[in-house]
Amino acid sequence: MKYYTVTAKCGHVGRDCYIPITFAVKANSAKEAASVTRFMPRVKHHHKDAILSVQEVDYYGYADVCYVNSFDPYLQCGNIQEQRQEFDAIYYRIMEEDKWEPRSKRELPEKPVFNGKERIRNVRRFAREQAAVYGMREAI
Repeated sequence: MKYYTVTAKCGHVGRDCYIPITFAVKANSAKEAASVTRFMPRVKHHHKDAILSVQEVDYYGYADVCYVNSFDPYLQCGNIQEQRQEFDAIYYRIMEEDKWEPRSKRELPEKPVFNGKERIRNVRRFAREQAAVYGMREAI
């Protein structure tokens, strides 16, 4: 087994924001270390760019990162109320996500759908609910 430090984007700090956290991981390869880190708690699992960097280190570097993380206020919070109490210690580390830009016409946002003056955010769910209310068999 080798020792790695993996820097990942961690969430639950606001919309389009993240905190980069370095985790210490034991793994056979850098790819395995990245996949293990992706599914750790607090890491943004569904972001394809969730892993920022992977570096191989010796045991002392591994132990160093473990020690630093044991006193990290963000990692020690058990719920949102504790995180709000430690907000001053966490706030300066929050980073903004890069803005999403569509790469093709297929990824362009659809035209907004309205029901009267109210904008419908999830069209499929709205159609399913309307089908249930009015007794239709199939909506979308």
